[in-house]
Amino acid sequence: MIRRRGGPNELRAEPSNISDHEDDQRTKRGRESIGFRHWIYFVLTVAVVYAGVVALHRRMPAVRDGSSFEEFSEQRARVLLKQLTALGPRPSGSANLEEKAFGMIQDRIEKVHSVVNDIGVNRMESDVQRPSGCFDLKFLSSFTLCYHKITNIVVRIGPKEGPSGNSLLLNCHFDTMPDTPGATDDAVACTILMDVLEVLAHSKTELQNDVVFLFNGAEENFLQAAHGFINQHPWRHDIRAFINLEGTGSGGREILFQAGPGNSWLLQTYLENAPHPFCSVLAQEIFQSGIIPSDTDFRIFRDYGRISGLDIAYTKNGWFYHTEFDEEWRIEAGAIQRAGENVLAVVRAILASPYLEKPASFDEENRWVFYDVVGLFTVYYSVSFGKLLNYLACFATYLLVFLRVRKGVYSIGDLTAAFKHHVVALIAMTVTMLVIIAFVVQFDLVMCWYKMPEIVGALYVLPMLIAGAIVHSHYADNNRIRNVEMVQYDTILLSFASILFLMTFYNLSSAFYVLNNLILPVFKDIIIWTLGIFGVIRRVTPRILFFTQLFCFLPTFVFAAYAISQCVDFFVPVMGRLGNAINPEFIMGPIGLVIASSFILFVNNLFYISRRMNYIIRVLFAIFALFILVLMTTKVGYPYEYSHENPRLRRIIALHANRTIYDFEGHLIQKDNALFVHSLDYRGASDLPSHSFLQGSSAPNCTGVADEYCRMPYYTAIHELFPPEQSLWVPVPSPVVLPYPIDLQMVSRQVVGNNMNLTFEIRGGYDKMSLHVTPLNDYDLLSWSFTDIDIEEFGRRQTYFVFMTYGYESPGVRRFWILLEHRNGAAPDPEKHENLELSVATHYAHGIYQETETLRQLRAMISSRRQTPEQAVGWWRWGITMVGGRSEIVVKLF
Repeated sequence: MIRRRGGPNELRAEPSNISDHEDDQRTKRGRESIGFRHWIYFVLTVAVVYAGVVALHRRMPAVRDGSSFEEFSEQRARVLLKQLTALGPRPSGSANLEEKAFGMIQDRIEKVHSVVNDIGVNRMESDVQRPSGCFDLKFLSSFTLCYHKITNIVVRIGPKEGPSGNSLLLNCHFDTMPDTPGATDDAVACTILMDVLEVLAHSKTELQNDVVFLFNGAEENFLQAAHGFINQHPWRHDIRAFINLEGTGSGGREILFQAGPGNSWLLQTYLENAPHPFCSVLAQEIFQSGIIPSDTDFRIFRDYGRISGLDIAYTKNGWFYHTEFDEEWRIEAGAIQRAGENVLAVVRAILASPYLEKPASFDEENRWVFYDVVGLFTVYYSVSFGKLLNYLACFATYLLVFLRVRKGVYSIGDLTAAFKHHVVALIAMTVTMLVIIAFVVQFDLVMCWYKMPEIVGALYVLPMLIAGAIVHSHYADNNRIRNVEMVQYDTILLSFASILFLMTFYNLSSAFYVLNNLILPVFKDIIIWTLGIFGVIRRVTPRILFFTQLFCFLPTFVFAAYAISQCVDFFVPVMGRLGNAINPEFIMGPIGLVIASSFILFVNNLFYISRRMNYIIRVLFAIFALFILVLMTTKVGYPYEYSHENPRLRRIIALHANRTIYDFEGHLIQKDNALFVHSLDYRGASDLPSHSFLQGSSAPNCTGVADEYCRMPYYTAIHELFPPEQSLWVPVPSPVVLPYPIDLQMVSRQVVGNNMNLTFEIRGGYDKMSLHVTPLNDYDLLSWSFTDIDIEEFGRRQTYFVFMTYGYESPGVRRFWILLEHRNGAAPDPEKHENLELSVATHYAHGIYQETETLRQLRAMISSRRQTPEQAVGWWRWGITMVGGRSEIVVKLF
């Protein structure tokens, strides 16, 4: 006979012949307590789950050959990919982009056009757009972008009788950053879209709607080509939805990380039709929070076109992103096939959807909670249903605890004491994290995990686990709580329920992750009771509790392993380009704290039915001590390392620059030439290896300089991540030979009341130019000719940054005006007092003018020393990958 102690709401199964005293002892540590062997089972279970998740995460579909045009073929796509990447870097304005890559894509389009004409079922049109324009952007900083005749290749395929009036836009970009072949960012996306176009072109069935393919040539100029298309191209008016393909790594599984806004049918179409789903609303909320230093054309289509879409990107191996190592051969077999099959299936479904003709409101809020389960299938449900589900789970948890307190199974005081255990454990783990961070900083181990993400586990997670285990082991040794295991377990449920309640209250769709940690563990006692009812167990022992809990937390372990593997794999490489704004240890440390505290929260109740944990704690501490010894005495902790297969390198930008500065009267007061160097990670330029090219000067002295950019030739407005004082200005003997020197002239100056309008002309410069506009002497920027700038929305600045580029053709002269307003009424005499500092910088980032002899020497030295490092202190610092070019900056006062 099985009875339920404590009434119908106490669901622990136990035999009726057990005395109350014996029942009270079932949670105390004795002969039947779980021991070292059980903890080994636990660790092995977690390890097997993690290995299975990683294996599924890395699984790729078989590559299809190019013989059939019924389905997508990676084999066909790789042909164009190899051709594009063989050209090398393709910045906008370069011959590689504007002539060679442009010609390759046009040739393929012409061949596809002939196929469509031969079959005669559908129609196909193509266009080359060369837009010019300006717009304001708030990303990393607030700045203005201007472009002149950049290149867009646009193709439209649809029903034979003519445009349906409803189009799906597919976007990729075939330009690159300087010094990178850009295989995953973003040539592979263009080859995927080209093969999708070929499959649609070979279709014997008429398409129901139009598909517009945009091969844009200036995404790396901060999304300029997408802006030119969505604001100026005549086909833009028919677009009802879009899919944007991007890359921030190299190969792997492509993730859907943004969807919307509104038009939830679009997301649902992906979830129902993608054969290899990889998506998460958690990733969307993280990306849209702004903590990731990247942006995509999704922003432009959403903000300027008011179109809803899907944003899909490769994220694996972020170490290669925007470097010379973003090469075609690094994209593993099956990665292109997988993305292509997903895109083609979703495109076909969208074209057949009635919602493409009448999409839902653009302004509707996100309506779906969505995620995939290790790539096997997707789970999605409406946000409203998710809120109901979340609140029901919270209510069920609170009700369970309330009924147990009411029945006297335990008291409020017992719960309070158990929560005290959790709080003390969390404080101990937090203190441990801070001590580890201090240790890492003190011994110059910052980013020691950069080349090997697994170090995060040993450096942060392990010692915090030890700290949490020590706290709970201490309380277990001195326990005074009745039914302590049950109380501890219920406080786990209460903790998850409270977190779930708060996330749901604040409309975070990623609350699903906490729900999955709560929903099955709530049924632990029901499972035990059911096993007792059917006679599977006769007595509730600590081992029964252990194995039941292990079963209940299996789904939790799956989701946790999936999240941890993605989080660490993504965030560790990102730290290599996050700049000097924040010490990355304060990012990786809290990530480790979340992992460790979650693990302790999952299992802390088991400490109270386990034999003394001293031996296990000593073993873990010995492992940690051995790891620290290895970290301090071997090269394991060196953050950078070069290998052909897996380079883990420091990123630097090195510009060989000329600088000339003029005073208010137009007299030359300074002329110098130097290497302007900054490192893109937190270790900074001061950590570079010893060499006159890299450490020949201290940081620039910006004292008394009004320009936020310290009169330095910044490529873009990134000074908040990479401040001037964290850079180097290294004098070199040879000046830069400039084929197109900058000529900045003031054309006119007009004063009306307290306003002053200045008109300028710029001649010379190359295809990447920037202006630093710094009002002086109580003047503020009121407006200018670039954009209809809204200063309050844009953000009032000390220095305003304008990034100007051209693509297919350069302007002969750049003419613009700036309107200033004096904030204190009557303005000083503009003929006697300077009112504006204007700096103009230009960058030669491609082609025959990119290199100088100094830069060639630096590149050769880096390449040589990273492959055959010197066996001396700090030799690993030569693990560098470099973006370089010649530059000029001219500074004048007006």
